[in-house]
Amino acid sequence: MRLFLKKWWPTCIVVAVILYATLNSDPVGADQLPLIPHIDKLIHAVMFGGLFSAICFDYYRAGNALTQIIMLVVAAISICAGGLDELAQGVMDNGRTTEGLDFVADCVGVAVAYITAPPAIRRVVKKH
Repeated sequence: MRLFLKKWWPTCIVVAVILYATLNSDPVGADQLPLIPHIDKLIHAVMFGGLFSAICFDYYRAGNALTQIIMLVVAAISICAGGLDELAQGVMDNGRTTEGLDFVADCVGVAVAYITAPPAIRRVVKKH
C-alpha cells in the first residue's frame, strides 16, 4: 500500500477531492459559492479533467508511455467515474441529485484534458 501511495499520490488526492466535493451534502456552504450561473458545470469539468490528467501524470511518471490506447483507457475510466459519481449522488440521501448536464461537463473536462494534458505532462516530467 505504501508503494502504491508513493507512485499514485496525485491521483489519490484528486479522487479524494472529487468524492468530498460531489458526495458531501454541502462541501463549501451554499453562502460561500459564487453566484455565477452554472459554475458547478465548470467545476465538474475541471474535476474530471483533473482526474484524467492525474492518472496520466502518475502513469507517465512511472516510466510508461502515454500511447493513444492508454489515454483512451484512462479517458474511459475517468468518464465512467463521472457517471458513477452522478449515480451515487442520486442514490445517496444527502440532498444531492443526479444531473445529466453534470455528466456532460465531466465528459467535456476529460475531452479537453485528453488534448491538453499529455504535452504538459511530458514537459513537466522531462524537466524533473
